[in-house]
Amino acid sequence: MKRIFISHSHKDSAYIADIKGVRLNDNHSLAFHDRSLEEPVYNDFGHINRRSPEDSASKLVRDEILALLRQSDKLIVLVGNDTHSSLWVQWEIEQFSRIHGERSIMLMRTPDNHRGGAPATVRHLSLESWDLQYLSRWARR
Repeated sequence: MKRIFISHSHKDSAYIADIKGVRLNDNHSLAFHDRSLEEPVYNDFGHINRRSPEDSASKLVRDEILALLRQSDKLIVLVGNDTHSSLWVQWEIEQFSRIHGERSIMLMRTPDNHRGGAPATVRHLSLESWDLQYLSRWARR
């Protein structure tokens, strides 16, 4: 079973729940080991870290995500209306590409995305429509 990290803008978190819910359904063929963050990473003050990846205060978040990316076989990038401007999504794509290359990256448009594109670094990759059956087939390859 493949180990998959799901990169997304936090505005698209509901779709993560959809994917994880289908993955747990025995009647659906989508199966993978989820390597995404289970919970947000908090700063020293107990607040969710919302700083950019380049900010030194984000080191704990970067380290945790980087460890998960290293353990992942594939990367799904959910492309919502604002994903193209997410510094964290761009950083995750860059790190995964550096470690594993681009062949194991899939871009999938969220159902409500009618205008947003992929981050500039991966615009040359195919942008798939929201299709959990397609995602299931891709995850097994």
